[in-house]
Formats: sequence, C-alpha cells, structure tokens
Amino acid sequence: MTQPQEKRREAVERFLQRFFGPGNGAWPGLSPDFRHKDRSVPFVEALRRGDDAPVVLPRAYTDRDRFVVYVIARDISDRAKTAELIRAFAGPTYIAYEEQVGIQPVWLDPDDPVERAILDFFGQRPTFRLETGRTLEHKRNLANALQLMQRTEASRPPRLWRVAKPVGRLLAEFEASLSAGAEAASGVVLDHLAATGGMTAFNLANLRIKRLDRLGKSEELLNSPDLADVIRQDPPVPVKEAILNAVYAALEEPLADSDLPAARQRLQERGRFVPDLLDVDATWLGMQAITVLLLAASVLEDMPVLRRLIETVNSVDRANELPRLVWDDAVRQLQATDSGQVPPAENAPSAGISASESTEASSPVDSWPTLLAAVAKDSADGERALKNRTWASWPSPAADDAVLAAYLDSLEDQAADEVWQAVGAFIDAVGYDRPAGLTAHAFIRNAVTFDRFGPGDLAVLQALTEIALRAAPSSQTYADILDEIGAERSRWVSPERAPIALDFVDLLFLAACPDLDARSNLAYNLLEPLWRHQGRLNEADLAFAKRLSQEFSIDFSWQDRRGGNGGQEPTLADTPSKNVLLYSLDEAVLGRCAEEIQRLAPAVKPVTAHDHVGSTQLRQKARTADVIVLATRCAKHAATGFITQNARTKHVYYADGSGSASMLREAVAGLRAAATDR
Repeated sequence: MTQPQEKRREAVERFLQRFFGPGNGAWPGLSPDFRHKDRSVPFVEALRRGDDAPVVLPRAYTDRDRFVVYVIARDISDRAKTAELIRAFAGPTYIAYEEQVGIQPVWLDPDDPVERAILDFFGQRPTFRLETGRTLEHKRNLANALQLMQRTEASRPPRLWRVAKPVGRLLAEFEASLSAGAEAASGVVLDHLAATGGMTAFNLANLRIKRLDRLGKSEELLNSPDLADVIRQDPPVPVKEAILNAVYAALEEPLADSDLPAARQRLQERGRFVPDLLDVDATWLGMQAITVLLLAASVLEDMPVLRRLIETVNSVDRANELPRLVWDDAVRQLQATDSGQVPPAENAPSAGISASESTEASSPVDSWPTLLAAVAKDSADGERALKNRTWASWPSPAADDAVLAAYLDSLEDQAADEVWQAVGAFIDAVGYDRPAGLTAHAFIRNAVTFDRFGPGDLAVLQALTEIALRAAPSSQTYADILDEIGAERSRWVSPERAPIALDFVDLLFLAACPDLDARSNLAYNLLEPLWRHQGRLNEADLAFAKRLSQEFSIDFSWQDRRGGNGGQEPTLADTPSKNVLLYSLDEAVLGRCAEEIQRLAPAVKPVTAHDHVGSTQLRQKARTADVIVLATRCAKHAATGFITQNARTKHVYYADGSGSASMLREAVAGLRAAATDR
C-alpha cells in the first residue's frame, strides 16, 4: 500500500470512529460484537473501498427515537446529480420530503458530534439527511434502496459520474427548459451551470433574472441584490425586458382600474432602475415592457425617447397591444410638445446590439432560416440573435416550416448538435398558435439521435410532440413520431419521472389520431412500467395513470395507494373545502386537471384561467385561491406576474411541464400542504 493510500485509510477509520461515536447508536464504536452491525457494514465498506458513488451512512439517535441516513455527494459540484439519484432510488416511497421543495442538502450542526465529524472529513460537499418511518420495515426498505443506489453507481464506468456537460449544452438545456415550462429542471440546470465554474457571476445573474421572469416572481426579481450590478453592465435585451416585466407587474392593477395617476405613482416607487433601461430597442419587446418604457418616458418628460418609442410601436403596428390609457396619454403628450423643440432620437439602439457590440457589422441574421444556419455554424451572429431574442419580431417559424425541417435534417452531427441551442426559441416563437409540425418533428429526431433524455430534455420533447401533433400529420408521419418517442422509453420511463410519461399519454388522448394502433401501442408502453412499479407512484400520479388506462381501454389492475405500514394511506377525499386556481394557456389541460381534482377531492373547487393579461376577474381568482398552480410554458408574463402579485396564499406551485399530470401533481401537493394550515 502506498503512503497516500495508507494515509487515506487511516483518515477514513478516524472519521468512522467519530461518526459511530457518541450520538449515534447505529453501530456504536464499530464494535464487532454489535448484533445489528450487518445493517451498516455495506455502507462502511463502500466508504473504505472508495467506491465512485455517493457516501451513505446511517444514524440512530441515542437521545430520542429518530433514524436518519446521511448521503454525501462525491464532489462539491454533484449536488443536483446526487439529489436526482436519491429521488430515483428512494423517491417519495421511502423518504419524507416536501414535494414542492424537492430533495435538498442540509446545513449540518457543528455542535452535534456526528455532524461535526461529517463537516471535518467531507468539508463543503453537499450532504442530504434522509428520514423515513420509525418501524423496522421503513428503515430496512430505505437501507435496501440506498444500497442498490450505491452498487449501481459504483458498477458504472467512473467517467459517467465525472464527465460534465459543456457549458454551451447546459445553456441550451436551460433555455429549452424555460420555454417548455420545466420549472424544476431549469433550476437543476442552473445549479449545474453555477457548479461548473465556467460562467461569470454576471452571466449567472442574467440567467436567474430570466428564470424569475418566466415564473412571474416579480418581487423577488426586483429585490435581487445583484440587480444594480447587472444593469450597470448593460445586460442582453431579454434581461432588460425581464426587469421591465417585473416593474409592469406593480402597475397592472392600477392600469386594469384605468387609474393612470396611481400607475405613475407605482412606477416611481418600484421602477428606480427603469431610467437606466430607456435606451433599449423596443422592436422585440413584449407589451408590458413597452408599456413601462412609455410611461417612464412620459413621467420623465423625455421627449426624444418618447418619440422613438412611439415611432417604433407604429412601425411594427403594435399600438393595439398596449393599454389604451398609456398609449393615448403618450401620444397626446408628444403632440402637445412643440415639434420644433423636440429633436429626433439620436443614436437609437440598433437590432438589440449593446454599446459594447455597436462597432461590429450589423447582423445578417434576420429570419428563421438564417438563424438556424448561423447557430449550426456556431457563429457569433447566431449566438447574439438568440441572446437578444431578435427572432421575436419575425413571422412564426410556421411560415418557413418545410424549409427549416429540410435544413435540420441535412445537418452533419456537429452542426446538428449545435443547432439544438435554438430549440427553446423555436418553442417560444411557435407558442400555441401556429404549429410548425415539420420543424418540430425534425427537432424530435435530433433529440432522439443525441440521447436528450434528461428531465429538462423530456419536457422539451413533450412540447415538440405537442406542436408536431397539433399540425395534423399524416398517418405515416404520426406513426413515425410515436415510434421515435417510444423507441428509447426504457431509458426514461420510471416512477420518479411518472408525470412526464403521463403527460405524453395525456397528449396522445387529446391530439387528433390518424393511427389508432400506433397511439394504443405507445400508450401501453408508457403506462406499463408505471403499472409494474405502481407502489412507488404518489397519489396524483397513480390517480391519473388509472384514468388514462381506462380512457385507452388498457386492462391494468391498479391498486389503491397504501402506506408503508400496510394501512390505507389517507386520501384527498376528506380534504376540506378549498379553492384551487389552475393557470395555463392550454385550455384542454386545464379542463382535465380540474376534472381529476374534483374526482379526488369533491369538496375542493378548481378554478381555471388562461388569460394573457391581468383583469378584475383574474385578480379575484388569485385573491380567493387557497392553492395556485401555474404552468409556465409559453406563459404570458403579464398574467403570471399579475397572479403572483395578487395571491394571498403562500401555496403557489409551478408545474414541471405543461401537461395535465404535471399540473395535477402540484395541485395535490398544494392541497396536502394547505390542509395542514391552521
């Protein structure tokens, strides 16, 4: 044994003596005579061997009836990976955690001798403290699940654990996750990006701001401690728009009440950063951001800026999208000013290019075909167009659907991998209006070819499938799409990923079907693994799986959900009267989710909303809701921000996807949590 190996062995033994010392009765002092030592031996031996897997160590408190298992990541950057492993092997069946928060590392107590030993030996590695039921069966089940996790990870080639995705691919996953409404997945990818060390603090702050904007968390965005620094460094147009959207959320209520003075007052209270954003090009901004700029220019009596904004809005014919109150006031104020004393705006921003980029030649990227070509070549023009959302002012990709699909299918591997960076922009641009089915199908082939089956990737794949099926494909194309999705199902269908599988099956039920056999086959193949492991499904997933099984006439024997002690688990049927607000732009999804909530909890009243902007009715729904669930795919920020601004409940949840199953899971989690309120 070499000297470093000997030193490591000695350090491990010293740590184990401390860990199983005072305060831990799981294997006191590693005594060879302890009769229950066999429960801890596999975990101790894995640490001694140095297996390439998370460290797992049990603890039985000596001063109270409490049993926990510590899971320690192998590396400081493996937080998200370790949480996903715990969820995959132990899931909600064997451990207790809040569904809306997920599995998170804990702060260890330095005054506790056992946790002090972990801190001293493992330093800042993420550590998870897992709890289960108090019976021997509960403890044994958790131990067996975590042993399987360790063995599985240790048997894999070490490179699979250590190889990190390139920053470019992680960025593409982040943008695509946001566009597909994968709230939790986008957070995980953001954690990965922060852990890689390949991004500046400024760029990470930009991504956090974009995510908060998508979730409608306006207050959190405006209160961000990094906001002033971000603005000083001239962020990309989408980040500026996100900040303006957050300010708009504070104005929406007085604007809905046609109270312009109150809106001006709110702007002065909440918009302290807006004057620094007045130079942004409004060509590609959304309605709410333009509204804030118009109102700010009016309050500041900045006539050059006001003139430029009005000219921009008129040039793209978007005045009818703005609040009439603000638009009319801005036009009236400009007309009332002596035109001879109002010089035209000078040095107006061009194509969203920041001051630092103004010396470069103007970008040739001005359409979807040129965007995909630029991104595939990994050019700076393509990167800039995605970063600044220049595509927002173009016609829908549906206008060039056949051309785009043919181009995507013609790409060699490297270019095809690069072009995936544009998939989030494509999903956002298509929305729920004009489907670009051929292009969506080409992106589906790309996803399958490059094994894009992570949590965020699957939400993107589901969004692409929805777009492709909404385009009314032929019978053969329909069958091809379903075959491509189902070909690798064994790699991603599991109880831990039940909502995404159920969302796919739900989509099959809702979409027009030109091939019943293809639809039935895929529905069966996606439901069958869930049926086999139905004991690991939570209440919402099990209920929706039963419903889909019945709708497709698939004869699976679904059981009632049972608790770990063999008794009947409490159901939602006894939930007291509650109001649940469901928000999505997909009305069919809203309807099915509401129906299932009413079936599971008859006393609960589900209310749905698909508004694009705030209204008196939406305000009332938000204020009276006990639980709110938002689906953010293609969400209108004005509406989501309005809902969160007016919510009077702490139980606001975000579906990790855009299907009925994803929404139902969060609604059930919210009702469970709300039922415990006193």
